[in-house]
Amino acid sequence: MADFGGFPQILSLFYATFHPTEGTKVLYQVPPGSVVKSTDSSAFNVPLFDFESINSYIIPKPQLCNKLLTLRVNNYRIVSHPVHIWGSTYARNSFLFNFCFVFHKNADVSAYNPVVRKLSKMFQALEEQNKFLSSSLVNEGLKSIVDQIFEDLNNYCECFIPIDEANRINIKLFPLHRPPPHIKAFHVPISTVQLKAVMDVNWDPTMEKIVEFIDGINSVRKIAELADTDYGLTRKCIQHLMYYGCVIVVDIFQFSNSYACTPDISALAEDELIGEECQAYVASPGAKKRNVCDLLELYCSLHSGQTVREWYLANREQLRGIDIRRFISFGIIKGIIYRVNVFPVLEDNSVSAVDPTDKRLVRLTSKTKHFDDICTDLQISREQALRSLEKYGDVVLVLA
Repeated sequence: MADFGGFPQILSLFYATFHPTEGTKVLYQVPPGSVVKSTDSSAFNVPLFDFESINSYIIPKPQLCNKLLTLRVNNYRIVSHPVHIWGSTYARNSFLFNFCFVFHKNADVSAYNPVVRKLSKMFQALEEQNKFLSSSLVNEGLKSIVDQIFEDLNNYCECFIPIDEANRINIKLFPLHRPPPHIKAFHVPISTVQLKAVMDVNWDPTMEKIVEFIDGINSVRKIAELADTDYGLTRKCIQHLMYYGCVIVVDIFQFSNSYACTPDISALAEDELIGEECQAYVASPGAKKRNVCDLLELYCSLHSGQTVREWYLANREQLRGIDIRRFISFGIIKGIIYRVNVFPVLEDNSVSAVDPTDKRLVRLTSKTKHFDDICTDLQISREQALRSLEKYGDVVLVLA
């Protein structure tokens, strides 16, 4: 089955419980025969895996119950949340059950983890309230629920199933994104979508104010100043936009910056789509698109210790018709070049400054902050920072 909505398909869903005399049993499975052999005419000829070899992990010891478990067997991954309920009304004073989801071994199941956990906890509550699961070994209502969960999640990525007047199964798959990196004051957000087009009346007021200043040039600190918003709230808003892939961040573009190629520079030559995207993105308004080989040569000419100003003067003719800011931004965004940061280090780090700004400057230097971080924090230029530091001794510039 092909993925739907970017989520991996559920290959099988089954409900297992522990019988007091027969041990672990699969009561319901969909598709039929996918886990244990079935007499159903539409059943699998051969189950996906040998259930007997793993049944002790499907209904495990109490120590492993009420936890999210992932089991790898052959080419499949089983995600479950086994439940153990104590009670004197049960045989052996306990009731154990498990709803298990089966995926391909390489599937990213992170979006399903909260669904599996929620489903088990909900049925645990139903069992504790009115013995919904243990009241009968043959529960046709539960069988239809298992079938519908399987079909709805695979086809619609959500399901809403009424159980009785007071209870509903209401689950939905949501993509899980990595947490955004920590936003610094000197970072420059670049939008990847038309932010004004996706805005609505429910947007945060701070978000509404800062959107018009996200232009790929202004830093986070500058955006907060221009929008007259709190810096902390501005940073959080940009982190939210990053989380949902609406913006990415790069360093402040300056001609004093230095850049060098990464091992991924070969992608520009090998990937035709990246090459075409680069041609369109870096061309100045009204200029003809440049040959990919020319662009690759220009990227390869960037190296550590050489500023963008020096690089531009050495390649002035080849750079005609190319927007240098967009050229550098594209390389950073695609990971084919990286910023070489400059860290000022005082040879004598025990000096004490009298001027308040110089005190902060010396303190930031001792914390191995690079120039962008220092200059944005103190709101001074690199030249000013260097002149101030040189008053307190020799300064070593470290490139990294």
